[in-house]
Amino acid sequence: MPPPPRLLAVGDHHPPPTSASSPEHPFLSAHLLLPSPSPSPADLASPHLPLALAFSFLTHPSPLPAQPPRDPPRRRRSLPRLLLGLLLGPPLPPFPLLLTHSRTRLLLAVSELARAAAPGFPPLVVSLLRCVPFHGDARLIDLLSENACSLADEEPQLLVAAVFAFLRLLAKNRLTPFPSIADCKDCEECNNAKNLEECREKLVSFCCAILRDHFDVCSSLIGRDLVRSLHDVMLVPEFQILWKESMWNRAADICRVGMPGWCAAVAISPEMETQLLFMMNNVKWGDQKRYQLWFARKHLMVPGGEERIPDIIRFICCGYHPTNEVMQSGVIARWAVIGWLLTSCSKAYVQANAKLVLFYDWLFFEEGRDSVMNIEPAILLMVNSVSQYTEITNMLLEFLFLLIENYDLRRKEAIAQCVRRAFGVLVKKGVVLSLEPLTGSEKLSPLLRHKLVTFLSMSCPGTPEEACGKTVDEVSKGTELKKGVCSN
Repeated sequence: MPPPPRLLAVGDHHPPPTSASSPEHPFLSAHLLLPSPSPSPADLASPHLPLALAFSFLTHPSPLPAQPPRDPPRRRRSLPRLLLGLLLGPPLPPFPLLLTHSRTRLLLAVSELARAAAPGFPPLVVSLLRCVPFHGDARLIDLLSENACSLADEEPQLLVAAVFAFLRLLAKNRLTPFPSIADCKDCEECNNAKNLEECREKLVSFCCAILRDHFDVCSSLIGRDLVRSLHDVMLVPEFQILWKESMWNRAADICRVGMPGWCAAVAISPEMETQLLFMMNNVKWGDQKRYQLWFARKHLMVPGGEERIPDIIRFICCGYHPTNEVMQSGVIARWAVIGWLLTSCSKAYVQANAKLVLFYDWLFFEEGRDSVMNIEPAILLMVNSVSQYTEITNMLLEFLFLLIENYDLRRKEAIAQCVRRAFGVLVKKGVVLSLEPLTGSEKLSPLLRHKLVTFLSMSCPGTPEEACGKTVDEVSKGTELKKGVCSN
């Protein structure tokens, strides 16, 4: 009996498809229950049928036709079940591990689902945007370009998600050197680099075209992180022109709009999101080290992995807001995960970008418009680090003052006022009982401490103590200050 078809190009170190731990297992199990050539009504009603159809389609060995045959009535009957298998079944196996013909067929399925306006099509495309190694597969870009006008009217969030995913892709890889022919080893890393290089022009053209034609939709849905992402790719001539034409006089208004959580999630893979949420919802203090090492080996200690850290931090700040029940359950806090990620940066430019995304909402904070949960991790990281990890607090405060002075010289005073407002709201909302652990710490740099007290008192009349909230005695009993940032 011939072996069953495969979805993944994996080696001996991966579990076999019959193992429950294999990403192929749910699809293969359904395939083994596929109805016979003459299925009965009971077979057609089987809950396994959608997964089986998806598996059969993705693994079919025959070449794809240059132009798929058009049979709208039949396609409308069969596509929903295939869609259920791809969308509502288990998560798709990692796109980089799919066999070449399976990748091609998956992208064809997405294209046909789009043309058929199948229900649930946008979430499938978003999941694909988050799965592929470089979001710039030519077929996917062409699909989005062909349907840009209809998507802008009917599914604007999908179109905006694609723009943001592509901008973050270009930003993360702008400093990655493309391997020369002599150096190329035809490995996955080189193939990914080739794919990005071949698609770079299409990626840039797509983003510029959508931002020009649908600027209001993109700016209102992405918010201030559109400005940040365009800053990251400003060395690309096309984006320089776009900035001068559309962004120069509107950046301040765009920065008043915060980035929604769903948009932050687009920049990281579903697997990363699942593992991060597991750490922040289930892993208790003191047990986090092995989970952090596991996450780092999987996602950070790989080519280009460190460049993902700023987007991971941005997701933690904006994409995940724990409930009070979770925060009181003794699991590792968001600020501690961010502290670990910051100490994992070995490249100066990655660490600078990581600190920028941590404080980005501070620079434009408006009470009532912005969520205090977006700025909470930074203050808790500084306050809880000042005792045992003072160098982290010094580093973050110094960077915050550099941002205030240099991020936007035209709006320096407005930015300073937003940062003061952020400090005040954090105390008023009880995120920290006082800023005295910062303004009164003898371990903190005297220059930074004096600068912070002076900065805060500029907007709060009275003594520095009054400007900084309650006294240190009210927080000295807190247990949070006893917990370290790192997992030592």
